Amino acid sequence: MRFPIITGGALAVVLALAGPLAGAQESGLDAAFKIRAGMGLASSDDHLQPRTMGLGFELGYAGTWGRFGAEAGYQYKPGNLYSTDPAAMPVAKGATVDPATYVDTRKNQVGGLALRLSFERAVTEAWAWRAGLQVGGAKYRQEYVGEVMDAAMSYTDTYNGIVTRNTVAVSPYLGVRYTLDAEQALELNLVDTTYTSGNYVHVAGSMKGSMSGNTALDYIATRKHAIPTLEFGYVLRF
Repeated sequence: MRFPIITGGALAVVLALAGPLAGAQESGLDAAFKIRAGMGLASSDDHLQPRTMGLGFELGYAGTWGRFGAEAGYQYKPGNLYSTDPAAMPVAKGATVDPATYVDTRKNQVGGLALRLSFERAVTEAWAWRAGLQVGGAKYRQEYVGEVMDAAMSYTDTYNGIVTRNTVAVSPYLGVRYTLDAEQALELNLVDTTYTSGNYVHVAGSMKGSMSGNTALDYIATRKHAIPTLEFGYVLRF
């Protein structure tokens, strides 16, 4: 099931509606360190965990009209160790795969730097709404190792390696902030986790012989992902 990506039109509506509610906001420059933990609202279908983790450093300037912020940060989405299905492996002409001796183990992850530009406007003394743009750089990494042969052991394919795919995407986000005191606050954001996955596909028996590795028939299957993520953050201002 796909969830709608936050649109620029939605941001404009929020800005227009929330403007009259804005209250006073402390003026001047400030800096903040942020720690985040998020949960994806849709399945990524590539053995990544739904959770995300992140750190950020933000510089901001506030006035009576609100607060602008610019943040540089790092986000990480871990993956689980998993095995692939031998029945799904493509085979060369005349080759077969013995499931009893089949081994193919993998682990995926996504991490990267992101720049966020935000605007906040107070609703009450403690609460503020916030909206902005995230320019995210996401590096997808897959580690794989496998061995496949037929029942007669007429061939043995062993293969291993690393697949990487880099993505730079721009996406809007929405959120709220709750101020605990002059130095601490909590954030709740809805943001897209965007990346391109790369899955290594080995063609079994494509190089007949006593031993073969990665072959010319092997390929990388890529796919784009945009996972809506609900993100909780702790803010320490100084």
